[in-house]
Amino acid sequence: MADRETGNRRQLTLPEAAEFLHMSEEAVRALVGAGYLASAAADAPPDRLGFPMVELKAFLARNADYGSGNLFDAFDTETADPRALLEALDGKSEEMARRAYDIFASVFPDTSSWSMTQQARFIEQAKARFEAILAVTGQGVEVDDALVDDLEEVGANAAWADSSLPELLIVLRISRDLVVQTAVELAEERGRHWGLALSLLLTRVLPAMDRLTDSLAQGYWHATLAREEESKARYRDVVEYSSDGIYEVDLDGLLEYANPSLAIIVGRRADELENAVIRDVLPGVTADTTTAQQISVLRPDGVRRVLEVMSIPRQHEGMLQGFQGVVRDVTAAHDLEAEKNEFLALVTFDLRQPLTTVLGLGATLESHASELDAERIKRMGGSIRRHAERIARLADDLYDMSRLDAHALLLSSRPVDLAEAIDNALSSVDDPAAVTVTVPSGIMVQGDPRRVEQVVANLVDNALQYGEAPVTVELADTGAASVQFAVVDRGSGVPAAQVGTLFARVATLSRRNRDRSRGTGLGLSLVQGLVQAMGGQVAYERDSGGGARFLVSLPLARHP
Repeated sequence: MADRETGNRRQLTLPEAAEFLHMSEEAVRALVGAGYLASAAADAPPDRLGFPMVELKAFLARNADYGSGNLFDAFDTETADPRALLEALDGKSEEMARRAYDIFASVFPDTSSWSMTQQARFIEQAKARFEAILAVTGQGVEVDDALVDDLEEVGANAAWADSSLPELLIVLRISRDLVVQTAVELAEERGRHWGLALSLLLTRVLPAMDRLTDSLAQGYWHATLAREEESKARYRDVVEYSSDGIYEVDLDGLLEYANPSLAIIVGRRADELENAVIRDVLPGVTADTTTAQQISVLRPDGVRRVLEVMSIPRQHEGMLQGFQGVVRDVTAAHDLEAEKNEFLALVTFDLRQPLTTVLGLGATLESHASELDAERIKRMGGSIRRHAERIARLADDLYDMSRLDAHALLLSSRPVDLAEAIDNALSSVDDPAAVTVTVPSGIMVQGDPRRVEQVVANLVDNALQYGEAPVTVELADTGAASVQFAVVDRGSGVPAAQVGTLFARVATLSRRNRDRSRGTGLGLSLVQGLVQAMGGQVAYERDSGGGARFLVSLPLARHP
């Protein structure tokens, strides 16, 4: 049947329109009556209805299923082919990518600091994105679904990489607008008859872009939720297995949660902490405590612990729900600080005593030297020398102790006459007359002469200070590989409770007279370090006479 012409517009009859739309004539008349389809004469008899071709094509474009089938197959391409416009757009992909970068840079000024490599990567990705959009527009549902899956993965990767979702959506919106703008520009360049092709193309581009945007956002949010769930699981593991105690209390101070470490720190079972009052578990800590504080806790097993407690408010939707707290056991650090202070006090005392003596004797010599006889001056000079040597030895002990801790003590090992080293060591003790030496000369040990003297002097000083005179230095045993000597006093020995820490850094022995000097306790720790550095051993045992007996073994001298 020949097409009727009205002016310049091609019209189809009712049967032709029904065949073109793949509908029955009754369905077409119903669409006309409902206003969904325009005819040339809507009030004309059915056999006189006329349908402009452009109206039929516009109806198909408006009602095409997004992404289903190939819309372009339904249209006559004699006047304007949408595929030609699509191909023209594909040739503009790189140009659109560069324009996309310019727009993105104007929205996000930080991109001005991008390197040339970063700019080129953005443009390359934008070009690929435009080609994908046009592929969806031209190929239909199969490519559409594949690209949707890819974009969901892109959104998920962006979420895991902490990228901004608004930035991603802006990039897609820029791409969408550029495709539309470029298509309009191409249609205008090619004349009015390309308007239909543009209309048909946009009915595919815009819905496709909306679907792709939704897919990217869905992938992003699904990954964000998964990431939050993973973070929650990791947070639960960190809290549950933390070495610090962690708790939550309500506004009334009742424990709502306590991790296993808190139960261990306070010496209670986990079930005992359920609904317990916080101040009963941590004395001095109340529900609204929000500042760090240090408390002392006596556990049920009798152990006293020093704890550091930090609490912060716990809120939900702006409403205070309770408090969260962290409990850290700082007993070791607290004790170490106390020991350090004690040690410094004892060192100061040990230095002050000989310095006072030296200053007093020096002042006496300065003001009364003419009145003193030679023998008195000689004794005073000897006392000054011994106390000065004691100060020097204490300074050496402190230095050597630090070198031992750093494993940097230097030794000059060679054969040493033990009796001679003992005699030299006694010249620096407070009361050499109270010491008896029974070690014969000629017994040679392998070691550093100065360190052997330090060992003997410290043991003798320890015996004079904590034991009772007379003190004896005697040979205990001479074997094929080592020589053993002992320093023995006549005191009451070391209390059994202190034997385990006898060689500790700041261990001090109580004296019967509490008003007298306690000493630093550094001597025995230094003795052990020096003896072991020279390849020997030192030990304590109770003497048969009741006093303390320190045994030192040193390697027998190696002869060439």
